[in-house]
Amino acid sequence: MKIYFSTFITGTQEIVKEFLEKRGVKINILLDGLVVYESNYPEREIRNFHIFNNTYLLLRSFENLAPNVQSLEKILSVIAHDKNLSRQINANLPPRRRNFKIVGSLENQMAPVNRKLLNNLESVIFRVRGLRLNIKKPDLEFWALVRREGYGFFGIRLTYPFAGESKQEKGELRKEIAYIMSFISKPSPRDVVIDPFAGHGSIPIERALSFSFKEMIAVDKDKNLVSQLRQKANKLRKNITIIHGDALSLGEINTNSIDKIISDPPWGEYKAIAEPEKFFEKMLQEFGRILKQDGIIVLLVGAKEIFEDILHNKFASVFFLKKKYDILVSGKKASIYKLVKNHVKDL
Repeated sequence: MKIYFSTFITGTQEIVKEFLEKRGVKINILLDGLVVYESNYPEREIRNFHIFNNTYLLLRSFENLAPNVQSLEKILSVIAHDKNLSRQINANLPPRRRNFKIVGSLENQMAPVNRKLLNNLESVIFRVRGLRLNIKKPDLEFWALVRREGYGFFGIRLTYPFAGESKQEKGELRKEIAYIMSFISKPSPRDVVIDPFAGHGSIPIERALSFSFKEMIAVDKDKNLVSQLRQKANKLRKNITIIHGDALSLGEINTNSIDKIISDPPWGEYKAIAEPEKFFEKMLQEFGRILKQDGIIVLLVGAKEIFEDILHNKFASVFFLKKKYDILVSGKKASIYKLVKNHVKDL
């Protein structure tokens, strides 16, 4: 059994705990944004746990550290003098990954460390047959992390390739958030699912890749994004119906026909919305129309106060707020809301 540590979206540790427990994985440490766990799953499956930002094979852990650069340098020094390091690396190298670099992280931020210490550790790793130091174009990364809770970790990053990480489109939702939103919607093979603000398609694509469904619908009012999403869906060979339309007036969608609505509407505070109060009111009115009784809505919202005011004051009889998760998205405060449609007459 191997030990791993993974990073995830801050504020979602309850979801991560449920995710791992459903898979029979033993959790050793659960922090806000990082989990250490043991598993017999093949590494290719561990890498495909889309709920995580990144996953690492744990080589060494530390406790009772101060959250500073000195602690990070202590980890590098201890690791460099570990006589078993070369053997551990050789036994756990990802296939065909040979160009390495060492990365230091302090409280979730990249941290510069003493060059001499880095050189010492690099020289130890370099002794592993076939490895080459390549700081500019690595395909293998060794990470040393120090957390504010006093834990430190050293491991091999498993979530690769690294080259494609900067290709995410501006405004595109990260796949791990799309996965989390799909996961908490209680996915079922019988689901008719819609994303009325599909944008670049992160949510419908992730929902289609990771969970089975009966029907998937993606809607957006931007013709260019609709065209791009159709191309993505064709390449994936997933049965996603893509509609050029307005999320506030979904005339193509029948009343009480949708099981799950999972979406990332414009945020209001960070993306311009004219009259956000009216926007959210129209949105919830239309969502209430198309959603079946006991149907579930999962929304990522930035303008939390405005949204909650509309929800509680005008839609309290229509939707029950099942759960709210406060998270950060690209450093900005947001919340994931899980709503359930109450037993009411058709709107």
